Amino acid sequence: MFLMWIIPLLLIGLVVYAISGNNLVNAFQPASNRACPQCKQAVQNDWKTCPHCGQTL
Repeated sequence: MFLMWIIPLLLIGLVVYAISGNNLVNAFQPASNRACPQCKQAVQNDWKTCPHCGQTL
């Protein structure tokens, strides 16, 4: 009787995982691999200016 509930629970879990956009994988990757051309500090992809030196990106 217990085995009857495993398959629906697994299917629900897979649907939730698919809807979430696989964000668990992205959580362990660095926020950005982009660097400022002037000071070489790490910057995020959506930044327009470097917060370290003020260079326009």
